[in-house]
Amino acid sequence: MLGSGEEIAMKWGVAPILSHHFFTADPPCWKNPPLLLVDSKQEINRRLKRRDVEEVSMASDSASKNIDILMFETLITDALERLSDKVATMIDPINLQLQEINHKLEAIAEETRKAKEMAQHNTEAIAGMERAILLQQEEISRHQDKIIQLETCLREKRLKLRGVAEDLCPSDNLSHTLSEWLTTLLQLETGTKAINLIENAYRVGKQRQKEPRDVIVELNNTSMREKILSLAKKRRTLNLHNSKILVFPDLPAEAMQRRRSLKETTATLHSMDQRYKWALSGRLIVNLQGTTYSAFDENSGLKLIQAIKAIKEPGNRKKRQRRHTSSSEAGGSDPLM
Repeated sequence: MLGSGEEIAMKWGVAPILSHHFFTADPPCWKNPPLLLVDSKQEINRRLKRRDVEEVSMASDSASKNIDILMFETLITDALERLSDKVATMIDPINLQLQEINHKLEAIAEETRKAKEMAQHNTEAIAGMERAILLQQEEISRHQDKIIQLETCLREKRLKLRGVAEDLCPSDNLSHTLSEWLTTLLQLETGTKAINLIENAYRVGKQRQKEPRDVIVELNNTSMREKILSLAKKRRTLNLHNSKILVFPDLPAEAMQRRRSLKETTATLHSMDQRYKWALSGRLIVNLQGTTYSAFDENSGLKLIQAIKAIKEPGNRKKRQRRHTSSSEAGGSDPLM
């Protein structure tokens, strides 16, 4: 006896999906099982073939995709290898160039080091030469001082008069006129009687239209020279025939040049209320706190001003006073500058 439709379907090899139609059809299909089974088996085979084709197609698609991926990977690998070869061929020359550049840089560094050493040596040599030059300049200045002092000694009886009119005092009567004038001045001012006060008098320089030439007066002794200078300093100007006469010591040209080169220095000293004096050699002399400072040209004048400013600053002044006190107690003294 046949069982349920599912059992019959399983017995005849029919898939469960057909069992419901097989047993519920009118008339029931199970009454003619051989034809139904044949059709069912054919349907099953068709479905199986279609499923196999789909699976094969899917497998083929998957295999095709895998082949595409493998081919892509192969292409990428080949491209990377070719790129690597090209990069290697490009890097090698660059490395060679970099090596050459490094060699050149090392050579430049070595030359720079040698140049620095040479520059340092030259700097030291220049510093030594500058010190030697300064010493030579000081030595030359001292020799110039001696020469100027010798020349000053030869001029120790001379005076320079400025403002003596050319027409009032002609050259042939210059000595007599000035001798009478100076003798009268000295007698009136100091009570000094002088006989033959002037040995010689003459004009110097180029003749000018507006101003008369200077007159060099050679006296018979140095004491008269000092008295006349003292009188001129006291009265500032002397009068001769209503003309103002200025009186100066007759100094060598080198001494006057030194004085002219120190104009800015003397102006700064005036602004600092610092007293100074002139040596016969034309040196500028400043005495400050037991130390003597001197200058003979513009550079030495700047150094003199710097030294004086350093001393006059409040802080430096106290330090210098303490140092001077300690030096005095030890029996020492500040050096002469």
